Amino acid sequence: MQSQVTTPRIDFSQLLRAAEGLTQWRPALLGFLTLLGCAVLAGAGQFLAMRLGGAGGALLTLLVMLLTLVVAASGFSGAGALLMDRAKGLAPRSLVDALVFGLMCLPKFIGFALVLLGLTLGLTLVAAVVYFVCKVPGIGPLLLFVAHPVLVVVAGVFFTAVFWVVVPLFTPAVWDGRGFKEALSLVFTVARTRLVQVVALFLVLYVVIWVIGFLLFAALLPGYGFMTGLAGSILGLGSLGGMSSLMGLLSGYGSGSGHMYAGVLSSGLIFAVAITLMFQVLIMGVNLVYLAASSGVDVSASQNALEAGLAQARDKAREAQVRARDAAQRARQSAQQAVESARPSPAAPVAAAAARAGCPQCHEAVAPDDVFCGHCGHRLQ
Repeated sequence: MQSQVTTPRIDFSQLLRAAEGLTQWRPALLGFLTLLGCAVLAGAGQFLAMRLGGAGGALLTLLVMLLTLVVAASGFSGAGALLMDRAKGLAPRSLVDALVFGLMCLPKFIGFALVLLGLTLGLTLVAAVVYFVCKVPGIGPLLLFVAHPVLVVVAGVFFTAVFWVVVPLFTPAVWDGRGFKEALSLVFTVARTRLVQVVALFLVLYVVIWVIGFLLFAALLPGYGFMTGLAGSILGLGSLGGMSSLMGLLSGYGSGSGHMYAGVLSSGLIFAVAITLMFQVLIMGVNLVYLAASSGVDVSASQNALEAGLAQARDKAREAQVRARDAAQRARQSAQQAVESARPSPAAPVAAAAARAGCPQCHEAVAPDDVFCGHCGHRLQ
């Protein structure tokens, strides 16, 4: 049974709701705490790694980086789930529930990253085989002339689809509570049937985000510059909270008083809040595009096809495993037979002893340990 998919009418006005992300304090607080936690982890990890030094410091740096990535992904996924509740008109969940939900989304994102990695490696392998064939003398240059533009177009379409459609649709699908296979099936169905609508919605969304960001920073930067200059002139600190002061303090050069540190940290706090608000506008807009693109989509057929493909892949892998096990068993049996054939047969001494029960010359009875025949003197051994 094929899925019935109706082409939706493109309603760009709903993307204006992306500005609602500026007014949602729960995801804003979670996003700000996430940035703060990542900054604390990065700073503490760098300090401890420098104190520890050596291989231990490098290992500690790697562990802190992984932990920072987990915290960042969990926090922003939780904020995305809260904004998804807002986009769907649902009651927002608590911050703890959102953070736990964001942490539970990580396995799906890791699996999705592995899928994209597998597709990229497959495309790379196909292109490498084609380019190796192009090394053949004579027909190689002609094949390269034809194949290279085709591969460039295929790679361009692939990466454009990944960054413009696949990733922006899979992420809110997970925030919507869909399973891994269901989210993949939804992305495949939308990319196959509503690609033009989705790309148009994302283009308009990015324009809306640019306008909102311009207005936000146009309101922030004059006040920041005026008050920073006034505070620096009164306190006698020069460029209080400026980029040169920040880089100097982070690199350990220059003298930093308490006022200087306070100015730099407060500047970081201001811009962290601004960046968090802009991320909320982006996430809110992506959620709205996802809801518009997935409206009325029946993913049952695509999900069944995906499950059938996965089942076929599992069957092939199982058959390959069985064939490998049978081949290994046959190899062991062949090796065992070769060893047994090289080993002397236990019946040989018995046959030899039986043959020596009589003298080969006079056929008189002799003992197995006799050297000469006692009747005719024939040498037996």
